[in-house]
Order: sequence, then structure tokens, then C-alpha cells
Amino acid sequence: MPEGIFLMRWDPRLGPDILGMYPSEAMITRDELIEIFGSLLLHEEERKEGFYTFKTVGASRLDVVAYYSGEELNQIFGVILSPGEKPEEYRGGLVRLALKTFKLGEVTIDSEEKWGEIWSWLLNYPSMTLEQRLGDVFQDIESYKLLEILVEEGIATIDDVVLKMKTEFPTLLKDVIITYVHTLEALNIFSTKYDEKALVERVYLLKDILFHRRKPELFDKISKDIPALKDKWEVFAKRYYENDWINDKEILPKILGDANKYKVILEFRKRGIISVQEANSLGWGDVIEELRTHDIIDKYEDSYYLFSDPTVAYVFPRYAIARVVEKLKNGEVEKNLVIDYLRMLREAYLRT
Repeated sequence: MPEGIFLMRWDPRLGPDILGMYPSEAMITRDELIEIFGSLLLHEEERKEGFYTFKTVGASRLDVVAYYSGEELNQIFGVILSPGEKPEEYRGGLVRLALKTFKLGEVTIDSEEKWGEIWSWLLNYPSMTLEQRLGDVFQDIESYKLLEILVEEGIATIDDVVLKMKTEFPTLLKDVIITYVHTLEALNIFSTKYDEKALVERVYLLKDILFHRRKPELFDKISKDIPALKDKWEVFAKRYYENDWINDKEILPKILGDANKYKVILEFRKRGIISVQEANSLGWGDVIEELRTHDIIDKYEDSYYLFSDPTVAYVFPRYAIARVVEKLKNGEVEKNLVIDYLRMLREAYLRT
């Protein structure tokens, strides 16, 4: 478990400015926090957005992993690790929280309660499923637009990505856009690589994303107690696969990314059917009623049951690959770049 979190920025007039830290008793001093920003500034020629690891020089010798916004915002969001903890365990959670705070711009997190919520979310991150993590990120319309850009391009420079995103979101800061790129990279959707010869950083699409419904694993068991389920499912499935699946792009991330709704869904996945009396005694009534409006939970007599199971899947980016090959034929990209991309894809899928 980490020791704490902090947010800092570089103020041209004041120098390092600590915007917040939680818990307040976290074992790190102001001097050590300033030292972290100072060590980044020492490498000013190389300073760029992304992940950094630090070990403080004080008596406590703390390990810190942090994400730097870039010079537009000049902010650092950091996690103070416990001895022996691996930074990789919090990489995805760190960049997601950095993104949320960077989107605030000059607005700071102004209450102990908000800091407590951020802290609780980070502590829970290592135990979150992939469904939860993807659901959380794709509640942001910016994530979807960024993914659409890469699905269309396959390979794009950071500058091109920023330009296209700015067309859709004119007020979105470049630092925030690049943090979105690294957020999807932490989820193995993108990969980034700096081309030293061309002096550009490129973004590569490794996986597409599909939020969808599936038939519950306990469907046969549920149907024994719910006589009309099979006929009802066939009507729903026909309508869903013809057209209704499109709506899940907006609906399902909000459900899978919500801890309370996801907890209820997990219980229904395990049991299939839960009595109305038990569900109400657990305080699930309002959540279940909302899930019923989306045809996820249904009711039969005195019982609730899982009707359709919401999930998310990685999808092999066939369209993006075809677009890259088309660009190769048209002379828009070099052969070595395409080969490099295909190698990245191969390695990405060998890891899964």
C-alpha cells in the first residue's frame, strides 16, 4: 500500500508550489517534494511529459513514481511508494488520476474529502478488473475520440494527434491530450515510440475496444426458473445485434466504471437470480432499477435475474492495419515504419 499522493506545479515566480498532499501525515517533507521537482528541472533539455521515478535523498529514502504533465501545465502528480512496492502496479492508476487533475487546469483540489476520494480510488486500483479500468477511462468522450483517430490512422505523430483532438476540443490543453495518449498506452491500447532520426514521437494503435452485451454464463440455469427467458432473449438479441449495440458505446462505460453498479453485476454473474427481498436488504434497489432500464437486470415475480451481461473486449485492429498498408502502397509511409508497427502488434498479442 502506498504511503501517500501529492500534486505540485512549477510557478515561474515562486518555484515549486505544492498544491496538495494526502494523507496529511504522509512521510514526506516539503523539502523532499521540492527536491523531486528540482531533479526534473536539472534535466531541462530532456524534460518532457511522462513517467518519472525518484528516490529522495533524505533520511527516509522514499521511492516515488510520478507523472509530469509537460511544460504547458508544469504539474506533477506523484505516488509515494511503500518499501518494496513496484511502480508498475500503480502506473495505470497514476496516469488516470494525473489526467483528472490536469483537466482541472489552474483549479486545485480544494477539499480533504476530494483528496480522500482520489486516495481511495488509487488504493483500489490494483484490484480493479480490466472491465472497470476501461469503463472508467471511456466515460470520457475524449478517450473515444482519441481512439477513433488512431483507428483511422493506425500510426500518427503526437503533433498530428494533438492537432486532430484540438479540432474537436479547442480548449483542451496539449498536456492533457498527451496524458490521454499515455492513459490508453497504460491500458495496452496504444504504444508510443520516439523516432530519433525523424525527431518525432509516434503513436501506434495496438487494440481497438468494443463495449457489448453477452448472454449470461448462467443463462441455462436462469432459464429453468424463468420460463419466458429464452423467447425474450431471442427478441432482444435480434434487436441488439441489428442496431441497439451502438448505444452501448455510451451506456456501458458508465456502468462498468461505477463501483456500486459493477459490484451488483458481479454478484448476479455468480448467482444468476437474487430475490427482491434480499436485494432490497442489501440496499441495491436503486442500482437494480437503473440496470433494469438498460435491460441488464430483469424481474420475474419476486426475483431479479441477470438478463444481459455487459462487458468490454479488446479487438484486433484489422481496419487500422488495412489503412496503414494502403498508405504504404500510396507512398505515404515508409516500409520500415510499417514493419516496425507489425512487430509491435505481434509482441503485444504474444504478451496476452
